[in-house]
Amino acid sequence: MRIAPSFWQDTVAAGAAVLLLCLASACKPQVVPSGPPKTASVKTNVVAAVTNHPSTDNLSVFLDLMPPKGRDPFFPNSHRRDPAAPLPTVVAKPPPEIALLLQGLSGPPNNRVAIIGGGIKAAILQVGESGTVRLPGGSVHLKCTEIGEDYAVVLVNGEKEKRLELTKKGK
Repeated sequence: MRIAPSFWQDTVAAGAAVLLLCLASACKPQVVPSGPPKTASVKTNVVAAVTNHPSTDNLSVFLDLMPPKGRDPFFPNSHRRDPAAPLPTVVAKPPPEIALLLQGLSGPPNNRVAIIGGGIKAAILQVGESGTVRLPGGSVHLKCTEIGEDYAVVLVNGEKEKRLELTKKGK
């Protein structure tokens, strides 16, 4: 059976027309709306608003599970499934006793100077003066409050008052 040539011509023409319509719609310039943009009304999802909390956003559902028994089949030598060892407790030591020494006194009775040391650096203080003494355990801030004939009273780190006495060589 023979098909008429006009049928083939009609089919090719219809295909070309469909192809032109498809290309024409794809090549259309995009329409830009004129004027200010419209404000969209914000609709919140009630379920999302209730369940989205900052404290629970990044939590894993696998953290609360019991630790699995056996080995990880993908990483058999891994130790991440092992139970965590308890953290050691840290016992706070009391601060060491400050070993200050009154190394000497100088000056007339109404204007005395005390030399206070006991470590790396000593301080020379009059009544009312402040200074720093470096000890092997750290620095200590001193304020001299009183100087006597054979003693000096200092305020250690602004908290503790300490009386230092001059030691005699014969003792």
